[in-house]
Amino acid sequence: MDRAAIEELLTFTDHSWREHERTIRPLGDEVLTQAAPGSGWPTLRDALAHINWAYVRWLADPAGTSDEPVERVESWDDLEAYRRRVRDHARDYLGSLGDGELVAPREVNVDGDTRVYSPADILVHVLLHERQHHGDVNTLLYQLDVDIPIVEYRFSLRERRA
Repeated sequence: MDRAAIEELLTFTDHSWREHERTIRPLGDEVLTQAAPGSGWPTLRDALAHINWAYVRWLADPAGTSDEPVERVESWDDLEAYRRRVRDHARDYLGSLGDGELVAPREVNVDGDTRVYSPADILVHVLLHERQHHGDVNTLLYQLDVDIPIVEYRFSLRERRA
């Protein structure tokens, strides 16, 4: 995948995060830690922190996955600060790579196993991992009886073209 496509995914996941924030933040921080039985995640906080943690796990060290724990968050402000740090790091990492480096396969230590991935592969993996968990966030919101925001790609286009 090339730089432009990765930038597109970064922009889309930023849009999706903002849509979730518009829904969740006004409910108050207590909704982040409210149990949501049947969702697969104990709380919204756990799912949202996990989304951000993937950036640490896969991008903290270009040579391999990290074993840093998920950062504990208690408020939307904590969550947003975590997000800003990990996303800024991802953008800085992307910006540090030339086009050839971005797509060049390299050995990566994934939990003790050597795999071959390009930095582009890892960046896309992290971004699609986030997208995968949008369904989990929606399920949590549904379990908490909260209207679910629409985070489809086509709606992000309107925002960027405005």
